Formats: sequence, structure tokens, C-alpha cells
Amino acid sequence: MMNTRPLTAKESQNLAVLNAAGIESVPLFLTATGYRKAICDATDPMRAFLLKHSIHDYSTQRQGQDNKVIRQIQFLAENGMRFMNMALYRPVTKQGDPRFWVHGWKAFVDADNVLAFFFDNGSLCIANLSTVNLAAPAITAWLNRRIAQSERISKELLSRLYEVARRPLPATCSGDTAIGRAVETALGIAINSSKNPDYKGIELKAKRERTSANRNGLFTCVPDWTLSHIKDFKTFLNRFGYQRDDAFKLYCTVSTKAPNSQGLLLSLADADRFLWENVRKSGTDERLLVWPLSKLEDRLTSKHKETFWIKADSVRDNSGREFFYLKSVTHTRNPNVPQFSRLLSDGSITLDHLIKRSPSGGVKEKGPQFKLAPDKFSELFLGEPKHYRLTE
Repeated sequence: MMNTRPLTAKESQNLAVLNAAGIESVPLFLTATGYRKAICDATDPMRAFLLKHSIHDYSTQRQGQDNKVIRQIQFLAENGMRFMNMALYRPVTKQGDPRFWVHGWKAFVDADNVLAFFFDNGSLCIANLSTVNLAAPAITAWLNRRIAQSERISKELLSRLYEVARRPLPATCSGDTAIGRAVETALGIAINSSKNPDYKGIELKAKRERTSANRNGLFTCVPDWTLSHIKDFKTFLNRFGYQRDDAFKLYCTVSTKAPNSQGLLLSLADADRFLWENVRKSGTDERLLVWPLSKLEDRLTSKHKETFWIKADSVRDNSGREFFYLKSVTHTRNPNVPQFSRLLSDGSITLDHLIKRSPSGGVKEKGPQFKLAPDKFSELFLGEPKHYRLTE
């Protein structure tokens, strides 16, 4: 599993600068042991990143020093780029676990630093998020050339939302989905169950402003039933559900940080690129449900290539009917996919179950819904999120 920890304020700010320039990066958390021994494990996100950019393919590399590969790498410092050599190899020991080391970088890194690997203009690059100031003028000038995106459709949608925000929107249903349906109806978008983005390639996510401190829903995704140890939601509900009022259900949040009240927690199996949902009993974890990380990443990229996150005030008239007044929009683009597993690891992305048994005995799961902490937009998405007030 990838070594990880929450980013410091400086590291998060530096990562946001890379994201604002549209630069996809993969993190490396440099451990004291790795620093001392001059050995870094090539985690699965790192291997996938190197393969994606045709830098190196560990799967075809033979073990041993004779098969070591050297690639040139650029280390980003505040006074420019420094060229170094990166060794990529698979030792004879440890089942040939993929390893690498960058020669000469000890002058610029230390144990417990967080490094960002990225690809720019045909070159593999590194920035030390723990020490560098990516907002320095020289670096800012370099980053600015990366910021060039088409804004035609987003400006069109924003203009329409300004218009819609002039009047109250009546709710056509109840519950959490009411605000989203009201916005789509006002924009002339037909209600459907498609997983594709809502408005000409832009996804719309709307919620009541009073819940603005809550997590933001990213997408829903069912487990891989062929690989899971529990084979359906009915069995899962029977084991972990509870009676509440007149319904038998399981409404809960699950994260990697600690077991919830049902003992459920998430775990990343980095070597296999799986996200497991386990139950912990007497210190032992039993595997239950599983999602291939590639499937979750595909859902993220297909759903949130470009997203408008809308907040609205909710009011009710004398008859109790609900109306919405649109207040603000946050505009994000392009998920930084290598950050997805890290945000799962540090608990910034969680999973919600919304499972309920109907009076007829049928079981329905409205999720599982993956959600993002409200202050993590700049870490998950490339490009600085843009914020707009729709009304004064």
C-alpha cells in the first residue's frame, strides 16, 4: 500500500498551483527508511503514470542490476530545472518489486517530504511540495503557459444559471435529489438515469446551502460482484442493517481512517489496485466488497471532466411546498486521477451506503456513493476551482 499522510497547508497549496496549471501529478511520500537506503517503491499509481507517458514499463522489465534502466528527469527548483538521472529496476530479492531512485536529489529532498511527479513537454519532472514555492514569479511564468482552455460552453451555462437564479425554482420531488431535479428542469434537461454529464458535457451537482459544509457527492458505483465475497446488497443489508422506525436499512459512511459503528472500513490493496470494504472484528479484517480502482477512476473521469457544483437556499411557503434560490457555483475541470487513491487513503474521499428494504421485501441501494471532503476540490481537480455568486 502507498505510504501516505494528509498534506500540510504548504503542500496542499503547492499541489493546488500544479492543478491550476492543468498538470496531472502522482504523489510520492518519501519515508525515512527509503531516504536512508536510497530506495523508493514504485507504487501502482507511479507505475501507471510512467507507463501512460511511455517512460517505463515495469511489467516487461527483468530482475537484476543488469536490467536496470536509466531515465533523465528534471527537478523543479525555484531558480529553474535541474537535470538528474532516475534508475528504474526490479531487484532479484523481494519478488522483484518495482523500485527506483533519483541520483543527486538528496540535496533537495528529505525524509517525510511529499514529492509530485509530473510530465511536461516530453519530460518527466519532480517538484518537492514540502519545500518549493510554486507561486514564485519565475515558476508562475512557466506555469502560465499551461493555462489555456476553451470556455465557450461553461460561459453559456453560467449565463443561463444567472438567469435561472432570478426566480425561485419549485421542487418537483422531496429529499436530496429535489434540488438537482429543480435545476435540470429549469434548464430544460430531461430527467434520466444516464451516468453521462448533464449539460453539453458539463456535470451538474446541486445541493442546499445549509449542507455546504458536508461532503460533495462524486459518483455512485456498485462493487464488482464477481470478485466480492458478499454477492448482493440483500445479504450485505441482512448482516449489517438495523431497524429504524418502520424500515430496515443501512445508512452509513465508510472510510479508510477507522471502522464505523458497524465495524465497516475501507482498505486499499495497492499491489492489486483494489478498494476493499472490510469489517473489523477483534482486530482482524474480513473482506466483503471490492471495487477495482480502475473502474472508480474511469467513473471519476467520465463524470467530472467538467463540473458545476451549485448551492441553493431552500425555503417553504405556507403550504409546506419547497422552493430553491440558486446562490453560487464552483466550477472544476479535469480530475487529477493519480490523486484519487491518495484522497481515499487519507479519508478525504469516503463511501456512503443508502440501503433500504421495502415493505414488499425488496432491497434497494441508492449508492454506494463516493463523496469528497468540501475543502479538497483543489487537490482532486486540475485547474484552480472558479467560484461565482449567482445572486447578491
